Parts: sequence; C-alpha cells; structure tokens
Amino acid sequence: TYISKFKSSMASTAHKTEEEKKEYFDSPEVLDQKVTMLAKMIKESKHFIAFTGAGISTSAGIPDYRSGIHTVLPTGPGAWEKLATGSKDKKKFVRKQMSSAVPTLTHMTFVKLMEEGYLKFLISQNVDGMHRKSGISPDKLAEVHGNTNVEKCQKCKKEYMRDYRVRNAEKVFDHKTGRKCTVPACQGDLCDSIINFGENLPKRELELGFLHGGKADLCLAMGSSLRVTPAADMPSATAEHGGKLVIVNLQATPLDKSAALLIHGMCDDVMKLLMSKLELVVPPFKLKRRVKIVLASEDKPKSKQVLRVEGIDSDGTPYTLFTKVELALGKTSLSSAKEPFTVLDINILDIVFATSR
Repeated sequence: TYISKFKSSMASTAHKTEEEKKEYFDSPEVLDQKVTMLAKMIKESKHFIAFTGAGISTSAGIPDYRSGIHTVLPTGPGAWEKLATGSKDKKKFVRKQMSSAVPTLTHMTFVKLMEEGYLKFLISQNVDGMHRKSGISPDKLAEVHGNTNVEKCQKCKKEYMRDYRVRNAEKVFDHKTGRKCTVPACQGDLCDSIINFGENLPKRELELGFLHGGKADLCLAMGSSLRVTPAADMPSATAEHGGKLVIVNLQATPLDKSAALLIHGMCDDVMKLLMSKLELVVPPFKLKRRVKIVLASEDKPKSKQVLRVEGIDSDGTPYTLFTKVELALGKTSLSSAKEPFTVLDINILDIVFATSR
C-alpha cells in the first residue's frame, strides 16, 4: 500500500550507526560559556534568524524523528527510528497529540526575541503548528514542510487555519481534504499543506528561506538533524555567505564543521539560560483568538443585511474556532452551524458563541 511504502521510505532515513545516534551534553560550566557567547552574537547581529526542527517540540510531548532507542528524551525514540528498528518498547513515554500540545519555553523565547527586535525571521521544518500557536507572525515565518492545521485552496490559494488536523487522505501524495473554499466565486478544492518526502517545497517558503538564510549574519539552528534538504541548505547558506551558524542539538549534524558554535544541551535549558544572559523574561503562553464580525449586504435571494461571524488568525486568515454561532434576544434566537457563519437578523443584541473546543 501507499502508506506501507511511505513508512518504509521514512524508516530508511533513520540514523544507521550508533555514532550517529549518540547524544552529547556540555557540562554546566561549558554550557554557560557557550550561551554567553551566543548572547553576545545576538546582541551584535544585524539580521538574526532561527531555523527549528522537531527537537524544540519534544518537551511539549511531540516525538522527533531520529532520536535513538536509548535517547534521554522523555518522548522516547524518534518516529523513523521506531520504524527502522521495529521498536515495541512498552516503557511509558511522555507523548501528546499535536493538536493538544502547548508551545514550549523555546517557542515562547522566539516570540520574545522577535518582539524585542533581535529575531528577524524564523524558518521551521516542523508541521506541528506550534510557532503560529505561540504568536509568531505568519509574515515572519516560513513553515517549509507545511502546517498540520492549515489547508489551502487549489484555485485561489486562500488559506484556512483550523483547530484540528486537516489531513485525512489515505494516499501519501493525495492532499485533498474533501472541504471546499468558501469564497463564493471560487468553491475550489481545499488541500492540506503538508510536504512529504519527494514533494517540492512551496514557492513562498522556499524563496523566503533562502533569502533570509543568505542574508543572515547569525543563524541559530535548534533541534534539527540538518539532514533534510533543501531545508537544511537554508542555515548552510548563512555560513556560506560569511554569517555565523550556531547549532543547538544533542546529536552531531552534517553542518557541524560549518558552525561557529556548537551547543550540546536540551533546547529549553539553553533558551532559559540565554534569556537570563539577555536579561529578558520568557512570556507565558496565552492562547489568543480573534473574531471578525461583519455587517454585510446580500442581494440574493432578496436584498437584505446579514451578520457574519468568523474566527481569524493574526493575518486575517480564516481560523476555525467555533462549531456554532447563536444570536439571541429574549426568547428569539437564530443560529448557524456551518462556516462561514451567517445569521439573517441584525436586530439582535446578544451574541452567544457556542463551541465544543
């Protein structure tokens, strides 16, 4: 089947040798020295970017891909490692579904670094949607391998953000979700945004990734094996153009020889120490939701005013938040249970949002 062939292909990308799987840890003294150096680099940088991999989300309970069988990570061996070794370890690991995971200290550190003007752009290989959830602005983010919560219209290219996993296709290279674009004049097929092995990266993300990779005077690569190209070529471009590449990872990577600084430590530990050096406070994660309420006119079937209610992301992208919208006044109520939510009576004073989230 397509799925079994895909799994076999992914298993072949797992680390082959014990040396590749080996995890390294800097001593507390060395870690402090290295993070001090990193803090100095960030303060002196003009165009600082970050490149993130699955390793930054393991503390949120999301497993990575290539950690070995004997990893110290609470999420246990990586997904491709498990497939390659046929591991059926019954040990209890700390794991969560992507949809229920919460952004980590590392995610929120990036938010703060961007707010303070240090971090100019973020490139991520992760599909878990945690950077968008944490508050990183979409226009300063390139999710090169897609986002499990985003689907796009094939015709008009409009994006839709969901509070659930949008991919439901059984075939690896089938991306249709079965939903339709809600733009009246379009009604095109919606497709998930996940990029599988063998598929081309989206044009915007590819161009922005290499633009900022080549422009950066400092690139912080965290939690990535830096083996999957062309994504891994983006941080490599920083070093090739004379910038400084700093790698934070437990395992060795192919780009280690190009790095100005190698830090071996847990991502959250490194970021906590970094924020201390920069005298900044890591902001707590707060789930922010935006609602757009529009009074509009419709000509069909007859001229009338309608009230439309929809969830949106920070850039205006439609965001599925509600399962139902109800407008009520006294004993009179009108409701809509289908997006985009449209209620046909504007003389209602109370808006009640009913959601199962």
